[in-house]
Amino acid sequence: MKAVFSLGATVLLIAASDLHGADYDPLALDPNFHAEVRDLSVHDAARNRDIPARIYLPSKDGSAPLVLFSHGLGGSRAGSEFLGEQWAARGYVAIFVQHPGSDDAVWKDAAPDERMAAMRQAASLENFLLRVQDVPAVLDQLEVWNKSGPLASRMDLTRSECLVIPSAQ
Repeated sequence: MKAVFSLGATVLLIAASDLHGADYDPLALDPNFHAEVRDLSVHDAARNRDIPARIYLPSKDGSAPLVLFSHGLGGSRAGSEFLGEQWAARGYVAIFVQHPGSDDAVWKDAAPDERMAAMRQAASLENFLLRVQDVPAVLDQLEVWNKSGPLASRMDLTRSECLVIPSAQ
């Protein structure tokens, strides 16, 4: 079965390269495309927690499906900008969530020889649970933002994608 799958995948790759030509680059963006970027914050009143978010919007008007991105330990909403641009260029609203307590503030102001200890401390069960609870708080806010304000009707909340991408920031 694996051999048949591998052969099928190889045939598809060869066919795709023939369709697009040798110069095809699936990661290339239109040089004139620039996602509209908005930095917003979600306040989770139940936990008295502010959750920063960066939103990359596609250029087309109307609603678009979303991708929710959660940074790795020590990252921020500003990291992996290339993914936000790629997804927006392909018609997705990309929401990058920042998790206070396990974000870049953990290590940025620490002395170089103290950074690893700070990262280890931030990789706690408590921070993990806070991160997990950040996601529904952000999703609930997206529903509110989609009803009115600058993001009104920009998100198709019925066609969203859930991606878990390990980050090595």
